[in-house]
Order: sequence, then structure tokens, then C-alpha cells
Amino acid sequence: MNESAPRWSTSTKRTIVVVILVLIALILYRFRVVIPPLVIAFLLAFILDPIADFLGDRLHFSRGLATVLVFLILILAMLGAMVAPVTAVPSIQRAVRSVQIDIIRIIADIGAFFEQPVEIGGHSLDLSKVYEELSAMLSRFVSSVAQGTLDIAFSIASGAFWLIFILMAAFYLVKDADRIVEQLDSLAPPGYRDDFARLRQQITEVWSAFLRGQLLLGLALATITTIACLAVGLPYAGALGLLAGVMEFVPSLGPIIAMIPAVLLALFQGSTFLPLSNFWFAVLVAGLYIVIQQIEGNLLLPRILGRSLNLHPLLVLIAIIVGGSLAGILGMLLAAPVLATLRVVGHYIFCRLYDRDPFAEPEEKAPPPKPGLLKRAREAAMRRLQERTEQGMEQDAKSSEEREHEVQTMEEPIIEILAESENFSVWQAEEPDEETTYHLELGTVTVHFFREEWEEFLRLIGEVERHATAG
Repeated sequence: MNESAPRWSTSTKRTIVVVILVLIALILYRFRVVIPPLVIAFLLAFILDPIADFLGDRLHFSRGLATVLVFLILILAMLGAMVAPVTAVPSIQRAVRSVQIDIIRIIADIGAFFEQPVEIGGHSLDLSKVYEELSAMLSRFVSSVAQGTLDIAFSIASGAFWLIFILMAAFYLVKDADRIVEQLDSLAPPGYRDDFARLRQQITEVWSAFLRGQLLLGLALATITTIACLAVGLPYAGALGLLAGVMEFVPSLGPIIAMIPAVLLALFQGSTFLPLSNFWFAVLVAGLYIVIQQIEGNLLLPRILGRSLNLHPLLVLIAIIVGGSLAGILGMLLAAPVLATLRVVGHYIFCRLYDRDPFAEPEEKAPPPKPGLLKRAREAAMRRLQERTEQGMEQDAKSSEEREHEVQTMEEPIIEILAESENFSVWQAEEPDEETTYHLELGTVTVHFFREEWEEFLRLIGEVERHATAG
């Protein structure tokens, strides 16, 4: 006989949850070096997933085939950038070692010269002590420069390894995206799966807006840089603008990397029309790039990313500073979407705490109800009577005090509805001066008639009716 397992108590559940959270925190801390590449892989998969969806929906490719095609094109485009640094590491190492040996040999030759006493005006100077100090200092400097260069070369090779890891992780994330989403939705507690799915959809929209904003920012930087380079006569302005737009996806270091070739071009080729030496033209180009960076950081970045994520520019600036202090370059890049994600989750928690619907659409204010026919007729008649009264008082050259007093003390006209339909209405108004006026309302337009005009209008209507009957 099978016995049902006892239910866990509340304290047991809490203990298990705390233990699992502690283990997850320890694992993340222990393998924290893998977190940045995984985050980049998630972003890459997020960008490429719509392309795979397009190939599957429109061209009816299988999910695996669509993913393979997308990543095949991506790998072919990045193959040169991925293979060249790895194959160049041995040659870079040999070149650095050779330069280091040559410099040390030159220092030794200079030392042999300084070991001999120098005679000036019958006095001999012993420079061996000076040589020993200079030799030790130069040797330390050369060794540190060589080691730093080798460290950079090996870091490039390591970066190529992480690039392969990122591509592989992104490939499986795109290939199994639908399955991963289903498994995530199934983890939600019963009764909250619909909330979880809608919350996930809102967060997805946040990150889509972020990527669109980042693309728009890169396009803006490419345009501004191209125009600025053309304005000062810098060669290859289009290529430099394109480089600035692409490097915008690398926060902090990207603008500096984009500035280096521009300054070198200015230093070696100069301007095509400005009467400046190459050195001062290079200084001008460097200053121009610094100004563009200030515009990008203080004006474009908060406004473009802030508007795409519906965030205030000040909050975006604060988030970038905090993200940079916590997670470096990657934290600065992801500060805005993370802040927007926290806002979505915070709104959900706030609504649940106060028993509100977190996904309720904002209520639109209903337009004020249209006043009734009798009220509209009375208002129209009052306006007509006020106009006639003011015109009459102007003709009689009365004072402004008398005019205001008469307008305020006027009696309301007596309104009588003659006919009314869905689109038309007719009423007559008995004015205080015992004159009767007639009013025809056609939708939003009201036509006013005196008695003689109204009788003529009725005669015209009668003639139209007779013609229609005769026809």
C-alpha cells in the first residue's frame, strides 16, 4: 500500500528556500567570471531571436535550421576578428622579445661607453654610477612594457575564447527559446502563471525598447561624427562616422577607440582645406571628439534611452553611475534597462500589496455629456440677444456702465420647441422686447431667423416640396 508523503510545514519550506538562495549566491560568487559572458550571450540571443522567428514564420524553416543560418552568417562575418588575434599571439610574442633584447643590447653598448672616464679640460669624470642607475631604471621600464604588451596579447587570445563561448551559449538560447519560455512559465506558482507571463511580456518590451534606443543612439553618433569630420576636412569622414556609431555599443571605451584613428589621420594627413599644421589639426580633432562625447553622454544618452524606456534622464544618469561602480562597463551598458525592469517589477509588487490589478489599463476620461436641446436653445438665444443688445447700445452711444447693467438685468427669452429629430431641431424664442426669433440647429451649426426671414425660408421649403412632388 502506497502511503502519501507528508506535506512540508511552513518552516520547512522557508528553510529550503533560504538554503537554495544561499547556494545560488555562492555559485554565482564562485563562478562570477562567467556572468558577464552569459549576460552578453543573453543579449545577443535576444537580438537574434526575432530574425530566427522571421525565418521560421515567413519562410517556414524549422527552428534549428533558422538558428543555424543566422549564426552561420554571424560567424562568417566575425571569423576574421575571431581568428586573427589568436594566430597573431606567437608572432607578437616573438616581436616583443626581440625588441626587448635589442633595447637591452643598446643599453649595454651605451654602458660600455660610459664606463670609460671622460676628460674635460684636464679633469676626468666618472659616469659609471650614473650609468648604473640609468641602466637599472631602463631595464625595469623595458621589462614592464614588454610584460604589459604580452599580457594584452594573451588577453586578446582569452577574449577570443570567451567569444566562442558567447556564440555557443547564444546559439542554444535562440534554438531553444520557445522551450525555455515554456519552462519558465511552468515554474510560476498555480494561480500566478498568467501574471508571470504578462510580467515577462512587459519586461521583454523593456529590453526591446532598450535595444532600439541603443541602435538609434549609434545612428545619431554616426551622423554627428560624419558631419563634424566633413566640416573640418578630415579624410575618410564616412568611415570614421560608421566606426563611431559601432563603437557606441562599447560604453566608455568605445568613443576613445573611435577617436584614436581620427587623431592619427589628422596628425599624418592633415586637413583638406583648413590652414592648420598637422599637430594643431590633430588637437582640433581630439577636442571635437571630446565635445561629441560630452553631447552624447549628457544630452543624447539620457534622452534617447530615457524616452525609449519611459525613464527620466536624471534617473538614467544616476543608474549609469551606479551601474559603473557596481559592475564596470557592463553595468553602465545595462543600467537603463535594468532600472526599467525594476520599475516594472516594483509596480507589480506595489499593486499586489494594495490589492490592485497590476495590469489594468489607465482609464480614459469620458468626454463631458452634450447639453440638452432646451439648454442649447436657451444659450443660443441668450447669445443672440446679447449681441443685438450690445449693437443697439453701441449705436445709441451709451456708457459702458449702462451697457453692462442692461446685459446683466436682461430677462431670459421664452423657448418653445417646434420640432426635433435625430439630426435637426427647430425652436422659437420670445425675446424680452416681444420680438419672436426662430432657430434651426443642424448638428453643431445653429441658424437664426427673424419672423420675416423665417416665413421666407418656409416658402422656399414649400416650393422645394412641390417640385419634389411634381417630379
